[in-house]
Amino acid sequence: MAKLLMFLTAFVAITAIPCGIMLMMQPDGSLLQLNSNLISQTFLHNYFIPGFALAFFVGLINLYAAFKLWKKHYRGAFWAGAGGLMIIAFEVVQISVIQTYNWLQLVYLLLGFFIVLMALQIKHKELI
Repeated sequence: MAKLLMFLTAFVAITAIPCGIMLMMQPDGSLLQLNSNLISQTFLHNYFIPGFALAFFVGLINLYAAFKLWKKHYRGAFWAGAGGLMIIAFEVVQISVIQTYNWLQLVYLLLGFFIVLMALQIKHKELI
């Protein structure tokens, strides 16, 4: 279970960090072929802030969790749960701000829930 959790948090990190950096480099979303009209109508006006949140809050927390799980550190499950909550929060905010749905948002939302549930299960086993 811990190896699967480590894999999932690492997967999130290696997808979120580069995408977040690309959004910060080109805030119009052109590097990821995103429609700039999706965000230009919101209070954000471009993708820089979402890119920052994706790279640093979602990506780095999940990378740190994967590292802690790899090292079998006792706080690995805690950080994985935090990373899963970051994914969920990011997706909920993204969906509510742009008010457009994509299948990938659902995939990452479910991935966040699975990460949180697995982290809780690992933490529960440690307490018994």
